[in-house]
Amino acid sequence: MHLLTAAVLVAAGAALAPAVFPATPRAHPQTPNLSDEIPGSCPVTKPSEYPFVPPPPYPSARRFSIGTAKLWTNTTPDGIWSGLPHYTPDDPRFRQKLFWWSEGYDWRTENPPHLTVTGERLDVPDSFITTDENVHAGWTNDRDHAFMVVGIFIPTVGCWKIKGRYNGAELSYVVWVTDSARSVDTNKCSPNELLAALKTDDPVYANALNLARTFQVHGFIVKCVLQSKMIDVFQDQKGAALFKTDQGDFEALFLPSTDTFDSVDSIESRENGRFLYSFRGSPSPKSPHPINSAYAMYFVKHANQFFITSDSQLAATIAKALNESVRE
Repeated sequence: MHLLTAAVLVAAGAALAPAVFPATPRAHPQTPNLSDEIPGSCPVTKPSEYPFVPPPPYPSARRFSIGTAKLWTNTTPDGIWSGLPHYTPDDPRFRQKLFWWSEGYDWRTENPPHLTVTGERLDVPDSFITTDENVHAGWTNDRDHAFMVVGIFIPTVGCWKIKGRYNGAELSYVVWVTDSARSVDTNKCSPNELLAALKTDDPVYANALNLARTFQVHGFIVKCVLQSKMIDVFQDQKGAALFKTDQGDFEALFLPSTDTFDSVDSIESRENGRFLYSFRGSPSPKSPHPINSAYAMYFVKHANQFFITSDSQLAATIAKALNESVRE
């Protein structure tokens, strides 16, 4: 455990819930001319062709939704997924998070959700996506209008049909996946990422906005601030946000302004080559299960804020910026 003044930096784990990811599938041949230009043979789904407005009070502003009240999701306005990240540097697959809604879905009585997501490549036979082991429940400040989120792994670029099934409802759509570097602005988040942008009615929106300004003053380029799955890790936690910056990505967890993470410590152990982390102190974690991660992560605690990243240098930079902000 490494302690710094004002902000505390400690080694920690990758995700705040156990997760098992499928093995890398066998490679499939790619078709030629895989660029930003969508070929006529790929019938991408565009929201303007299938307009859908989520029933109130579900969020709809600045979103491109498709589906019905029984099951809907978001997609990009042009039907292109570009610049998707890899889960790890040596993983050839592309990683994407998909958010789904169903009117009346209740995370308190159905967690994990009974959603299943599949995907197949239309322009090459026998090529399929894989998914996280579990679908997760999520919500913002209105917990009566929760969403479902699942991470998927796409083995190659190309024309992909994604299908979701939930409680008898089925929704499918087609996207063109490209890794064209010229479609990505390194100082901005992609349209796919912005589908999960933090909403103005999120309980930590103001906190996250102020934090973004602090980091920008100290040399960060904050590309975007997104919704986080880590909103319910500690007792009395107010919420969380995912920051994507030019120096790397990190999660920020928030307590009410009257509370602090000062007495929280992490305990690290190893099992079968994986990193396991638990917490002690106040506030206490909500889950009795330790963090189970394939990679080492780093925690930075600062007053009522708790930061998580997989990059030790980024953790040190975060701590430095927070220390400097205290002295200003």
